[in-house]
Amino acid sequence: MFNEIKCYLMKFLKIFFLLFFCIAINAVTVDTGHANVSLVKYENTQGNQNKNLIGIRMDMQKNWHTYWKNPGDSGGPIKVKWSHDNNVSISDIYWPTPSLIPYEPLMTYGYKNFVIFPFEIINSNNKNSVIEASIDFLICDDICVPEKAIIKTNLQDIETDNSLYDWFLRVPAQTLPVKASLDKDFINIRFSSPFNVTSAIFFVDDQDIVEHASDQILSREENNYLLRVKKIEDVELFDKISGVISINNNESFIINTEVDGASKNSLNISFLQALIFAFVGGLILNLMPCVFPIISLKVLSFVSMSNQSPSKIRAHALSFCTGVMISFLMIGLAMILLKQAGLFLGWGFQLQSPVIVGLLSLLMFVIGLVLLSDINIGSSLTRLGGVGSSDNLIGSFSTGILAVIVASPCTAPFMGAALGYALIQPSGVTLPVFSALGLGFAFPYFMLSASPNLINYLPKPGSWMVTLKEFFAFPMFATSIWLIWVFSFQTSSSEVIFLLITILLISLLIWIASKINKPNYRMIIFIFAVFIIFFQFKDIPSQKIQSPNAMKLENFNYVEWNENIENEYQSKNQAYLINFTAAWCITCQTNDKIALSRPNIKEYIYENNIEYVVADWTNKNDEILKTLESYNRNGVPLYIFWKPGMKKSKILPAILTEQVLLDSFNNS
Repeated sequence: MFNEIKCYLMKFLKIFFLLFFCIAINAVTVDTGHANVSLVKYENTQGNQNKNLIGIRMDMQKNWHTYWKNPGDSGGPIKVKWSHDNNVSISDIYWPTPSLIPYEPLMTYGYKNFVIFPFEIINSNNKNSVIEASIDFLICDDICVPEKAIIKTNLQDIETDNSLYDWFLRVPAQTLPVKASLDKDFINIRFSSPFNVTSAIFFVDDQDIVEHASDQILSREENNYLLRVKKIEDVELFDKISGVISINNNESFIINTEVDGASKNSLNISFLQALIFAFVGGLILNLMPCVFPIISLKVLSFVSMSNQSPSKIRAHALSFCTGVMISFLMIGLAMILLKQAGLFLGWGFQLQSPVIVGLLSLLMFVIGLVLLSDINIGSSLTRLGGVGSSDNLIGSFSTGILAVIVASPCTAPFMGAALGYALIQPSGVTLPVFSALGLGFAFPYFMLSASPNLINYLPKPGSWMVTLKEFFAFPMFATSIWLIWVFSFQTSSSEVIFLLITILLISLLIWIASKINKPNYRMIIFIFAVFIIFFQFKDIPSQKIQSPNAMKLENFNYVEWNENIENEYQSKNQAYLINFTAAWCITCQTNDKIALSRPNIKEYIYENNIEYVVADWTNKNDEILKTLESYNRNGVPLYIFWKPGMKKSKILPAILTEQVLLDSFNNS
């Protein structure tokens, strides 16, 4: 009798634990009552063999579901606690993009019938390593039941499941640049997309911001899409929003952005302010080192025209201004059109092409060669900017175009702010901002066209102009060297050697042409030169390399940037400084030299355990551009700092000194 009672008691206890605790140990698959929970794996066959995926697979009863990290109006996310050997490392959960699961009158976010939650696992190829997963989750249909599974097993006993990788691909990896703002009832999310958007759902990370059950309203604007998400009435103001946006039910992106007007770091400028910033930025470009050699030629040409009629001076000034204005408008229009076509471009994109950089380096060297010598090859190069000619209006026009092409690496901080504002606005706003930028750049020459007598305040022509013309050859050579340096970071060392050989051959051909007076022979030489240039640049490969800026911090282990690095470090309470930079950015190089590379700064970074992260934009990188746009910027430099205790990351000034950096670190 006692044994029968004992047997019944044991059966009862088993049923009790099955129903209320749903625990199973030392098994790979566990039946929790409403779901079969198992561990599965996916082994990487490429790259790092020790870096693979492990997943928690849940096969739920029909119509039952579990929840995303934000469950919506009700529910709760899965919670997993891992125990494992020391040679094993398992990441935090990777959340696949959820689906809407209505539960009238509520709306929840989760996964129905079947889901695999991916994790990244790193081990030392020891198949006998033991892992244990303690899994708590809520599973619901008409009712909700908390269930639990404990799975303990060896890695070698875990079944391989290729569908794990499919669920891993459902985890959003790319950041979508958006502009978020608040009105009385809605969060307004404006974004661009490389494809036609027919539906969009925003899954917000914070459970207490939006009304989950309210319809999200999608509409098309001129250059963007607008998604309106109803916020909770009288919700406490928030200055940052994050989550996942699902587009057309097959593409998903991470959103992590400031909310307009709520943060001191957000770029909240008006249309008028953007125009003013662009105009002032254009004025300053005339003084920047990358533009100075070209502008110097233009100034020298005006000096040579001091004895000419006001109408000719006005014509040359207007020709130069026209070249500037048309160039800025064409760049702005190209960026708008290409972005609408799904291509992401930032300010300075032309110098992300090694072909353009190489051609510019060749052009600058040839101009310097012509200025330094008495070579006359009968081409417009000898009259670039109108030097030595009172009738060469095309030369003045071309000088304006060339000045704009080389101006972008010298982007002023406020100019970057204006462009960041402009490029997310409709074209009716974007193009006026680009026009203001061009107007600022060309303003001194517009003044000259309006009052040609201003030229009388310049030094009188004389023999000194020959000396000055020859002197201006050396800034041209310096610009050419700088461009070759940029070219070296975009290509390989062999391509640099071929570029130098091309420069040598072209120089030789120019010298030969100067010794020949027959136009037909010169034409043959010109065709031969074109052939050499075409052969050099027809098939230049670009390659991604280490940032030149990062290499300057020789005693530091810098980290290469990725689109999720800020969220990763903030979750770990790890302080970081991110340097968005490029080899062709003069301001970036100057900041590195006078601030970031200084011993005091390096010591501060080391002693305060700040991770130094480099986002190298020398070559085209859509992910970096999207992140720049999320900070309302469209070019470099950009410096982002965060440390534990800060509610949000901080945008540092674009012009750095040691003291500016130290003050920014200490006052954050």
